[in-house]
Amino acid sequence: MRLMTAGLVIKRRELLEEAERCCQEVANHTIVEKHDGANWSAFLEWLERVQPQVLLIDVEHFQDAAEERVSQIKAASPQSMLIALHHTADSQMILAAMRAGIDEYFYPPLAKNLRQVLEHRIDLHVKNQFLTTSDRKTIAFLSAKGGCGGTTVACHTALELGRRMNQTGTYHVLLADLDWTGGDVRFLMRSKAPYSVLDAMQSDQSLSVASWNLMVSGAYPGLEVIAGPTELRLDHMPEQREIERLLNFARSRYQWTVLDLGSGLTLPTMSILESVNELYLVASVDVLALYQVKQIMQELERREYKMERFHLILNQCAEYADRVIADEAQNMLGMSSFFSLPNDSSGLAEAHASGCLLSVDSPLLKQISALATKISGIEDQDKLSRGGKEPWYRKLRVSRGVGYELQHQTTTT
Repeated sequence: MRLMTAGLVIKRRELLEEAERCCQEVANHTIVEKHDGANWSAFLEWLERVQPQVLLIDVEHFQDAAEERVSQIKAASPQSMLIALHHTADSQMILAAMRAGIDEYFYPPLAKNLRQVLEHRIDLHVKNQFLTTSDRKTIAFLSAKGGCGGTTVACHTALELGRRMNQTGTYHVLLADLDWTGGDVRFLMRSKAPYSVLDAMQSDQSLSVASWNLMVSGAYPGLEVIAGPTELRLDHMPEQREIERLLNFARSRYQWTVLDLGSGLTLPTMSILESVNELYLVASVDVLALYQVKQIMQELERREYKMERFHLILNQCAEYADRVIADEAQNMLGMSSFFSLPNDSSGLAEAHASGCLLSVDSPLLKQISALATKISGIEDQDKLSRGGKEPWYRKLRVSRGVGYELQHQTTTT
């Protein structure tokens, strides 16, 4: 289940402890982030990073400037539900807070009323997910089994999205390696950062811009990378709330967050899927991979995953790809694929050996560029300015109604 973040900015110790107890009663659903609020500018910077769904703030922080400070809070975190707390039922303070625009006002005992509000907010949060409140997207790539190329597709898709964001001058893209036992993103993207996603998740404090900048590498236009650990780590598997804290921070900072989830569906992977907008399952066109796709689809449906967020990418297809294979896959899975990528094993081998990504002439990179356009809806401005022709490889036609249909077409280059 998706977690909700609650921000606590409370001066009095007794009031803070009571508010924390209320949050703990819905602890399976709530991440608690705290700030002392002593420095108002630092608090607003913290608020912009954390973006809590609920902010519980002691009215003493308003300091007789309730309207101004509430306005600043809403500017820093416009989606936050603002709950004012105080240790007494001061009618003048209640009136001033309500006029300033707070959503709720509570004083001790908090337990019953505050818990009800938090539970209601969680219900709305889970119902609406993250899809209706922001144009910032989190997408994930998962390989049906090892060797399907999910990490390669994730890295190059993130690279293409980064170029598009860089062209438009909007927020950058993040590529995050959530396959803690693999570390392939670090190798493919040549990340030199000494820290990893595990360091970011295991931080006891809220992530800051300064600490985040030490953990990411940014050698590509519009793209930053937070890699997996430098060495295999099996001693600590991140908890869901640690993962959610990282994803919340990423959503507050980037327009696109691209996750590499490794291969196969596991319980930790399933928990991550609740926090992504779109899942792209990458499978090679062999019977075993397609069998694993079927198994994953059945498990997702059993867990009531919203299958409209699920998309299949067929990878490593022959040059003039078999329509027969695509038809067999469709019959076997009961769905058509979202996209098809050509086999470029020689190009990948050359890139890996030379320590770089795919060359601009690679047919695989060209098709991944088309995939990035399909995912984002943003054309490659460099390609448009060149007036480049469409390559020979497989094109896609979106069909009305159910799913997507592959249409093989060749052109003369």
